[in-house]
Amino acid sequence: MNISPFRFNYIGTYSTINNPCKKFAFPYKIKVEGYRNGKQGNSLFNLASVTITDLHEKEKYGTGKINGPIVFGKTKGCKKPEDYNKVSKEKVGSVELPESFDKLKNDSRFYYHGEKVSDYELIQTAIASGKMTLPDNIAKGDEARLAHEAFDVLVRDEAKPKNSWSKTLYSEDGKYTFTIDAKGKYSMHLLDDAGVGASVDDIANWMMSGTPNRNIEKRYLDYLRTVDPDLYNTAMKIGKEVRTYGYMEDLYNQGVLSQKQNDYDMTLLGLMFGEDSGSMRIILDSCRKKGNYSQLLDLYNVDGATLLDSLRERQIENGGIL
Repeated sequence: MNISPFRFNYIGTYSTINNPCKKFAFPYKIKVEGYRNGKQGNSLFNLASVTITDLHEKEKYGTGKINGPIVFGKTKGCKKPEDYNKVSKEKVGSVELPESFDKLKNDSRFYYHGEKVSDYELIQTAIASGKMTLPDNIAKGDEARLAHEAFDVLVRDEAKPKNSWSKTLYSEDGKYTFTIDAKGKYSMHLLDDAGVGASVDDIANWMMSGTPNRNIEKRYLDYLRTVDPDLYNTAMKIGKEVRTYGYMEDLYNQGVLSQKQNDYDMTLLGLMFGEDSGSMRIILDSCRKKGNYSQLLDLYNVDGATLLDSLRERQIENGGIL
């Protein structure tokens, strides 16, 4: 690319240097550095370096807690209800347990397929499904331990990641997650969407829309970070890039940046999902219209995201232009 030696800075709203009646009102002040290109029509720059600061983010999104819309309402599990491994109520009821287990009929510590069931019924279900048998000799106090064993074979062993890039396991019904620590040990989390006021999927959706974390209530972020740290980190990465592209799109809509710059910025976003600029534009427009960004989780490509990170580092080193 040939670059003209005439270089200047643009600081302030575009309306100060263009028609104030223009359809789009650039909502925040920003610094753009680039090179004048008279062949780009109304655009000031062909390929430019844009400096976005914390102040710009506050000016665009404000400082209030805007969160986002409830799209999902309930955290999805690793299976659809029609795909659950179900055992008929009749078969479960036909399983007879020793009298010492009767005390478990009043204990309901676990959820199974979205419903809270007694420890007694959980053991019945595990036996009826063929996943568990009672030992010949049952010592005093073994009943509660066997209820935990029934939970493991029915819920824990059936849990799977919802995304190929994640290590977090979800139960079939989405009531539990199992997260792994640095030592390879799993921890169980009971999801309380109703108590928190939002599902795990909704919180991730808000983050991926580009809404800064500062504009999402901390209790929601803490909830997601605890029950699914992999989803939290990925949603944050996606949201950052969607937000960055949004800044560039604002400048393009104002005529400050050219179509070439807009395609370039969309290509960078597409690296994270293995898509070219044309396909990425269609996908992002669809997500925006529906208010649902979950498709980006399915498309998220770890290698592409790593490449984009390295390119962003080069942008910083080279003053913003690759």
